[in-house]
Amino acid sequence: MEQPTRPITAPTDPRLHGKDARSTLELVRDIAADSTSLVRKEMELAKQEVLEAITARLKAAAAMAAAGLFGLFMLLFLALAAAAALEILFPAWLAALIVAGGFAVIAFPAVLFGIRRMKAPPLAPEETVRTVKEDVKWARAQLKR
Repeated sequence: MEQPTRPITAPTDPRLHGKDARSTLELVRDIAADSTSLVRKEMELAKQEVLEAITARLKAAAAMAAAGLFGLFMLLFLALAAAAALEILFPAWLAALIVAGGFAVIAFPAVLFGIRRMKAPPLAPEETVRTVKEDVKWARAQLKR
């Protein structure tokens, strides 16, 4: 069922046609109130966007954790298979030691890399400290004018 069409008419609000009856002080108050409302709405929108982004990242992190867990199980079963294959040539205890040694060879450089990466970069927010100092310096210069 079609809705009846209405003719397009100009708005009847008198403030849109000609002079506004409000004083300058009232206009400034309205602008301040509207600005406050706009900032409040923008903050709500920013909070909503950040919340959505964090939720998406948490879901992705959960999926990665599950993948890591299954990867760990896969590695465990591959190690068992390698040890079983080496038991054909060596005693069981030696096969297990060879597989463990292989893990040690892989783990050692990874530990060294991790230790090196933990030391750099520093935990202090150096860039933020620098920019805040610049902002304070600029503000003081503005106040001296």
